[in-house]
Amino acid sequence: MRALFKLILWLIVLTPLAVVGIAWFALSDQPLVLNNARLSHEDIARARTILKKHDPRRTPAGTEQQIVFSEQDLNLAANYLLQKVAESGAQVRIHDGFLDAVGTLRVPGLPQRQFLNVSLEIVDEEGLPKVRDLTVGVIDIPPALARFALTQALAQLSKTEEYRLASNLVTRVSMRQRELQFTYRHDPELMARARSTLISTSESLALSAYHERLLQLQAQNIGLRGPLTDLLTRMFGYARERSRERDPVSENQALLTVLGAWASNRGLSQLVPEAEARPARYRLHLQRRIDFGQHFLTSAALAARGDGMLANAVGLAKEIADSEGGSGFSFTDIAADRAGTRFGELAVASEHEARRVQDFMARGADQHDFMPPARDLPEHMTRTEFEQRFGGVGSPEYQSIMQEIESRLDNCRLYSR
Repeated sequence: MRALFKLILWLIVLTPLAVVGIAWFALSDQPLVLNNARLSHEDIARARTILKKHDPRRTPAGTEQQIVFSEQDLNLAANYLLQKVAESGAQVRIHDGFLDAVGTLRVPGLPQRQFLNVSLEIVDEEGLPKVRDLTVGVIDIPPALARFALTQALAQLSKTEEYRLASNLVTRVSMRQRELQFTYRHDPELMARARSTLISTSESLALSAYHERLLQLQAQNIGLRGPLTDLLTRMFGYARERSRERDPVSENQALLTVLGAWASNRGLSQLVPEAEARPARYRLHLQRRIDFGQHFLTSAALAARGDGMLANAVGLAKEIADSEGGSGFSFTDIAADRAGTRFGELAVASEHEARRVQDFMARGADQHDFMPPARDLPEHMTRTEFEQRFGGVGSPEYQSIMQEIESRLDNCRLYSR
C-alpha cells in the first residue's frame, strides 16, 4: 500500500515536469517558416481558370473529374488559410509519390520559445495519403504513433457532415512531381449538400432575414433605382434593430454578404435557396455610377467575411482583365473596391465598431462619408496605354495613384479618427 502511494506521488510530481520537458523540446525560439503569402491578380486569374474548367454546369453527373494543383497553388492556399487562423506559415514540396511539408505556429503569450515547428512527410499509397514521418520541434514521432494519432483525428473528423461528403466526392489523391491531383466524382446533390454545410443555421437565418428585408424595401420602391445610400440607410437601420438581441458583427456580415451577392448578380440563390422570390436586378448608383456601387458592395462582402486581401486581389484582377479587351483598366474602379474593403473590414472589426457603423449609416450617411471622390482618376486604359502611362502594376507611378486613393479614403468621415 505504501509503495502504491509513493508511485502515485511520484506520478503527480513527474507528470507536470514531463509535460514541461516535452513542451521545451517541441517549441523553438526560431520559426522554420515565415508566412509571406500575398494574393496577386495572377493567382486570382488562375483560380478563375480552375473554377471555369470545373464548372458543375458543364460537367455530366456521375463522371470522374481531376483537379490538378501545382506546388505554388498548394503553398499559396495553405499559407493564406493559415494566416486567417493564426500567425503561422507553411512550405510544401511535392515529389513523385510523396509530399513533404514544414510549418510554424506561433504560440502567443510565451516570453521565449514561441514557435511550434512541425515537419511532415506524406506518401501516396494506392491513391490514399499516409503519414511516413512526423517531427514536432526536435522530437521525432514514431510513424506508428503518428498514424495512430492521425487515425484518431480522422475518426473524430469522420463524424462531421463535411468529412463524410468530402470522402464520398473525392475518390483518389495522387502526388506527381510538383503537382497534387484530386480525382472526384461529380454528384450535384452531394455538392449542393457540401455547400450548405459551409453556412451555420444561425447565419442561414440571418441571411434569409436580410434577403427578405431587401425584398420588402423593393416592394416599397426602395432599392430599385437611385442612390445606394438610400438602401444602405434602411438596411443598416434594420441591422441596428436586430443587434439589440444579437451579435452586431454577425449581423453586419450577413447584411453585406446578401448585398454583395445581389450586386454581383450571382450566388444569391445559393445563399438563400429556400426563398421563393428574388430581388430585382441591381440598378443603384454611387457617385452617379452603377458600377461603383457593384464594386463597393462586392468588395465589402468579401472583406466582411475576412477576405480583405482577396477583395483587393479580385478587384485588381478584374481591372487587368478589362485592360485586355474589356472596359479598360480603371483606377476609379479600384478606388470603389478599396472603399468597399475598408467599409467591410470596419463593419466587422469589433462589436463596438460594428455598432458604430450601424449607427453612422442608419442616421443617413452621405456617399462621400464612405466613398471618396474618384471620377477624376485615370480609367478606361488599354493594357498598352496603362503600361505606357504607369509602367505596370507595382511601379512608382502606379503606387503614387494608389497612395492618393488611400489618402482620400483616410479623409472620409467614417474612416477618419
